[in-house]
Amino acid sequence: MLHTIFLKYLAMKKNINTIIAGVMLIFVTSCEPQTDKIGEIGPAPTNGNITVDDSDPYNPVFTASADKGFIYHWDMGNEQKIAPGNQEVTSYYPFAGTYEVVCTIYGAGAAKVTATTTFTVDQTDPSVASKPVWKELTDEGKGKTWVYNTTVTDSNYYPAYCYQTYNDTTYDYGGGARCWEPGNSWGQCVAITPDVFGEMVFDLVGGINYTYHHVAGDAGVKGTFILDANKRILTVVNPYILDYNIQCTEPGVTATGVYNIVRLTDDEMILWQKQTDIDWGTGWGWSFKRK
Repeated sequence: MLHTIFLKYLAMKKNINTIIAGVMLIFVTSCEPQTDKIGEIGPAPTNGNITVDDSDPYNPVFTASADKGFIYHWDMGNEQKIAPGNQEVTSYYPFAGTYEVVCTIYGAGAAKVTATTTFTVDQTDPSVASKPVWKELTDEGKGKTWVYNTTVTDSNYYPAYCYQTYNDTTYDYGGGARCWEPGNSWGQCVAITPDVFGEMVFDLVGGINYTYHHVAGDAGVKGTFILDANKRILTVVNPYILDYNIQCTEPGVTATGVYNIVRLTDDEMILWQKQTDIDWGTGWGWSFKRK
């Protein structure tokens, strides 16, 4: 009898010791410092390639491909950059010339490969100057000078040349959607800016040309521009529009030079730029007229 009880005691003790040992193992394991698991970066994309569909000689379609690549950054060779972009993109090439198109294709771990091709336009698109938006912006390519939409004559006058709005490109200048103008901004912004007597010239004489004048008659600073007539987006590439960096704007946003064309007629142009990413944020508008 005693022998049987003793054996049961030993068995129970063994089980308890096993349980304690298991608990201690779990405790020790959980307390050991754990190293972060760093995944493998993976092989870089290979066999980068660009194919071109030039069925439309002025609006070619480019398609990039690469083994193990899935992020596409495009430099279209005509001052337009699409980054990030789709695997298939298009751009407008209205003027004769040869353009180098580059796509940087990224894969896992930011590994990348570069694909390059050239696209040649044999002759200038004869319809470019008469296309809607291009026509109004450049006066059929001959060149149009835009100035602030104001009758300012001296520093005591507060012109309505630019204004802050709610994040809405459907507003109408002079309507209730306008938030405030610099001349009525409660000291938040300057009323008269250095470019109030400036000019902007857009033309298609030998190329896509933009010229900024600080004041009428000066030598001007030359650049170019990108126009997406379908989406009504104007991108000014070197240097900038009049007072692009007025106080109260976001410098990082205005430096992109990208503007929505809210209104464009033969005699009036309103550009608007979203300034914040939040839905209820604000933007800036600039109002110009034909000189």
